[in-house]
Amino acid sequence: MKNNKKAKDMAVFALFVFPAVAFVLFATDIPFVMNLYYSVFDWNGVGKSMTFVGLDNYIKIFTHDTLFWKGVRFTLKFSIFYVIIVNVISLTVAIVMARENKVNNVGRAFYYVPYIISLTAISLIWKFILGPGFEALYSVTGWEIFNWSWLGTPKLAFYVVVIMAVWQNLGFYMVNYIAGIIAVPTELLEAARIDGATAFQVFKKITLPLIMPAVSICMLTSLTFAFKLFDIIMVFTKGGPANSTVSVAYNIYKEAFVNSKYGLATAKSLVFVVFVLIVTAIQMKITKSKEVEA
Repeated sequence: MKNNKKAKDMAVFALFVFPAVAFVLFATDIPFVMNLYYSVFDWNGVGKSMTFVGLDNYIKIFTHDTLFWKGVRFTLKFSIFYVIIVNVISLTVAIVMARENKVNNVGRAFYYVPYIISLTAISLIWKFILGPGFEALYSVTGWEIFNWSWLGTPKLAFYVVVIMAVWQNLGFYMVNYIAGIIAVPTELLEAARIDGATAFQVFKKITLPLIMPAVSICMLTSLTFAFKLFDIIMVFTKGGPANSTVSVAYNIYKEAFVNSKYGLATAKSLVFVVFVLIVTAIQMKITKSKEVEA
């Protein structure tokens, strides 16, 4: 009887687990193995002709592909600017918006709306603002700032991409930080204030350590967004000017679907996956070590 019941429980368990396992297998594991396979071939991604090249694709990446490493530098620089700016601003806004009142409810919605709009639409809106929009403002005001070539100058184009990404995603991180701040026990905050702690001391010694789980989530998601940056580049700058805003994701896309070098593109993606895993592991270790329990 016990064996029959155990077998029945295992069958029920397998029945419920199988769909999830099958999804992970077909959506991630099999494509990853196929990427490993394609990365050692010279293939255009469409034709039947595939030439085995061994590690040549990887050797080319590390010795000759300057554009890929330029994309890595851009992605790293963007990640540093974006992760720091979006988390600092969203946490600051969250502190202000954490109190429950009608004004803050409207403010939360105001900050969150850009997040629910697609990046493609956001990119087109900003492209219009920096083009015809600024031209009209320059003709009215005569201010030189509206006459700058925002998308034609490498340095300006980089900062525009950062600003646009921060503006679009600010609401998402704000909501996460608000949830963390609200969860902080009020007894601890009141006790600290009674003991004479300043607002900054309360935040530094109590609030910040207790919202570190939210900080970890926001840091990880913002880092993930930065590493996979593609939509904005594709619609907004197309990697220009002079390849100054080519992200790794956009470089891989062009290699596979524009240059028809699918094998090389898969090799690049695998190299970048290893890099992302290392950076993410370091980031998670740092943030997790600072988490405390209430």
